[in-house]
Amino acid sequence: MKKFLLFIGVLAAATFATNEASAQIKVGEGQLSVALESNNTYYTPDKTLEEAGLIKPEERVRGDFGSNDYLKVDYRLGRFSAGVQIDGYLPGLYGYDQYTYQQRDSKLTAFFTKYVQWEDQNWGVRLGDIYDQFGNGLIFRTYEDRNLGFNNALAGARAFYNFNNMVNVKVLAGLPRLYDIRTTNPVWGADLALSISEMAGWYDGMISIEGSYVGRYQKDAHVDFPIVGEEDLAYMAQGIDHDVLHMVSGRANFEYKGFSFRGEYVQKLNEDVYNPALDAAKGNVINIDLGYNYKRFSASASFRRQEGMTTYADMRMQAIGGGNTINYIPLLTRQHTYSLANLNPYMGASVHTGGEIGGQIDLYYSLRNPKARGKYWNFHANFSMFNTIDHHNKMYNIKAEGRNVWIDFNFDVERQWSKKLKTTFLYSFQRWDQAITKYDNPESHYCRSHIFVGDVTYKFNKKHSIRVEAQYLASNEYEGDWVAGTIEYNFAPKFSFYVSDMWNCEKMIDGQYGNYYITNPDTQEGEHKLLHYYQVGASFTHNSLRAQLSYGRNRAGYVCSGGVCRFQPAYTGVNLSLTLSF
Repeated sequence: MKKFLLFIGVLAAATFATNEASAQIKVGEGQLSVALESNNTYYTPDKTLEEAGLIKPEERVRGDFGSNDYLKVDYRLGRFSAGVQIDGYLPGLYGYDQYTYQQRDSKLTAFFTKYVQWEDQNWGVRLGDIYDQFGNGLIFRTYEDRNLGFNNALAGARAFYNFNNMVNVKVLAGLPRLYDIRTTNPVWGADLALSISEMAGWYDGMISIEGSYVGRYQKDAHVDFPIVGEEDLAYMAQGIDHDVLHMVSGRANFEYKGFSFRGEYVQKLNEDVYNPALDAAKGNVINIDLGYNYKRFSASASFRRQEGMTTYADMRMQAIGGGNTINYIPLLTRQHTYSLANLNPYMGASVHTGGEIGGQIDLYYSLRNPKARGKYWNFHANFSMFNTIDHHNKMYNIKAEGRNVWIDFNFDVERQWSKKLKTTFLYSFQRWDQAITKYDNPESHYCRSHIFVGDVTYKFNKKHSIRVEAQYLASNEYEGDWVAGTIEYNFAPKFSFYVSDMWNCEKMIDGQYGNYYITNPDTQEGEHKLLHYYQVGASFTHNSLRAQLSYGRNRAGYVCSGGVCRFQPAYTGVNLSLTLSF
């Protein structure tokens, strides 16, 4: 608790310090910029969650306080720039892989990333930690996402050259970050992009072709792993016979008069272990994105088929969370912002079944009256669906046929009635196969839910507004019906206050899939736990400072960002987040 009070004091000091804060500080002939982000939680006891088995205090070896902190300092002088970032986990918050899979014994850890860079208009060189991607990232991507606790920066070198916007060449090499260490497995690659439209002098649209190569070396990667025989269950040797993984990709892009096409194919040229069950395959991905827009109408569609394409930074640590990857395969589903619509997000099937095929379609239309600028209608519809593919698990010698594992059909209507009143209505039908989380499970257990959301915002004047949100989820499977509500009051531009609750409100008959169905070990009688997940909080914004303080009970579930998710265990506590830049 003393640590948490210390952060409250830091917050108060920072508030006064930013009264005259500017975006940058001039140092000599250059500019210095500093950014701080601190996310803290003080975990409080909750007997209700403990009785439901959702909290196990004995597993919290780090105590009742967690803090994920990031300090970034950059200096720029002309075309030269340099920077350093310090990630501190003091100790790390629960639910982040950064602490769960860390390679050090200390509860308090820190990690440094740094770089020096020179960039001209046509060429550039960077030494240090590299964030980059080839194409859509399906073959290679290094990036940071603090909401997920994810950072797989490549420590090494990168160089690029651009010839008259016609030819772009990029090469890089380095060692990936794996939570709080660097792996000893070098990764290298090259990317080439040719602009056909620039070469032809055609400026009404865009045509380009691109290609990439990525390699990964791991000493003694040629491991053997057992395969269960069909008849006598004897173990046979099967594994990887090489230390170097080679991957290639090809891409084509086209844009003309509101229409766009982007296609990519990625192939692993030799077998690679791609899931915690030690399956191996020559993975591949085909990804197609289509788009069209005309005036107030726009449409987009994404299709993807992938098989065995998770690429580990260290293939002998297959089960080490989402941070052990060097490529990026996001979920092609709508990323809902309302809590009940995001209660059970699609988590992907490829890790468990070898691969998946599917995609999503988005349609947008805006209806506006030019004579009434303060009034409009926005319509949006989305549909996503994914199936598994036929798969043979070599490890357990199990064959599974492809089946549907996810459907989400949703639409929302936004109406601006006047300058003061705006309403939003959302409906979502979701169906998912809960059995997909079990490796190569040939059985299916479908869960269905209907989600209804109403959202109303009313502005009293330029500074005062109120937002009221009501949600309802109806389901006869899994955890039954849920209701949720939020009231938010804003004092622009500095203060905002809110209170919310999410309640599991229906007892289920099926104990296996019911909502926190607890069996008393003495009487063997069952009991349902219908839980309220309440929240109360406030935020403050002033210049470059933003602080948010909240208290409440948080449901166990998945937190998603950019199509990638992490599991957040249930907890009750006080949360303080702070961002500051100058």
